[in-house]
Amino acid sequence: MNAIGGYFELELRKTRYYPHKNAIHLKSARNALKLILQNHNIKEIYVPYFTCKVVLDTIKELGCRIRFYHIKEDFSPRIKVSNKNWILYTNYFGINLRNVKNILLKYTNVIIDNAQSFFAPPSKICFYSPRKFVGVSDGGILYDEKYNRNSLSFKKDISFERAKFLFKRLDLNPESSYSDFKQSEDSLSSNIELISNLTKSLLFSIDYNFVKKIRIKNFNTLKKLLPNTYSLNSFDIPMVYPYFANLKLREHLIKNRVFIPIYWPYMQEWCKKNSFEIYLQNHLLALPIDQRYGTKEMKYITNLILEAQNGGGVVAIVRKLNKNISKSNKYLKRKCA
Repeated sequence: MNAIGGYFELELRKTRYYPHKNAIHLKSARNALKLILQNHNIKEIYVPYFTCKVVLDTIKELGCRIRFYHIKEDFSPRIKVSNKNWILYTNYFGINLRNVKNILLKYTNVIIDNAQSFFAPPSKICFYSPRKFVGVSDGGILYDEKYNRNSLSFKKDISFERAKFLFKRLDLNPESSYSDFKQSEDSLSSNIELISNLTKSLLFSIDYNFVKKIRIKNFNTLKKLLPNTYSLNSFDIPMVYPYFANLKLREHLIKNRVFIPIYWPYMQEWCKKNSFEIYLQNHLLALPIDQRYGTKEMKYITNLILEAQNGGGVVAIVRKLNKNISKSNKYLKRKCA
């Protein structure tokens, strides 16, 4: 029996629609990947060069051998291996479902990294990271046909101290709470634990239909204002709007308090300087389109980009945009040929 009476806790409404009710909920996405590797006894796995260091560290921690493969211009995998091999494939930016379906049709032992694709339909073996899409400090979602979600007996995580940055950003600003955010990330140890009561309650309180609607709307707004090579397919719910530019533009946006992450830091440790993946690291700007923002913010981002790229009139701006996109496309095709 739960305690009755006394002081109030944080009041959270339980949503009618939560997309992962039948999944296994763990402390983090890296917990989910670790559990998959352990319980399928995977000794060697093919991983894209274009990936996060945390993924590689998790695999190395278990003594699993990593073999890398490249991706193409459309983020599809450049890989030919035996059907017995294990492959980890990333569902990039929430706009990559077609490539996910293709690799699942071609190979049997595929783990889909849906950390950037919270709303993607689950495959046989996959995992998600909700904090990339909504305001939680941790959490990992696992689908694996080998497990029953009620059969795991791990310790439950406690996350109230890790969630400090969520409240601090509301009370103050993102700059003052950034160090707390980094500390929160660093505190996610590799020990496998079940999701905390706090994080699970937060996840079950969110209006996900609203989240999907706004993300699609903002993506399409930027696509009209800043032409790009990527379009949404049905069922795609984007994490960000991928836009090709350079690091100077990224610095310009950050100076104007539009915060753009790098995908991914430290990649030079395992990628060659002239590789397509390093090109992506240096030129792909992941513009924010999430549910906190609307058309006003999308226009603000667009104006900052256009001002930085060209100080001239509208016609000159459009010409330069088209020229830059054409150059990016030619480079991508040459690198992926």
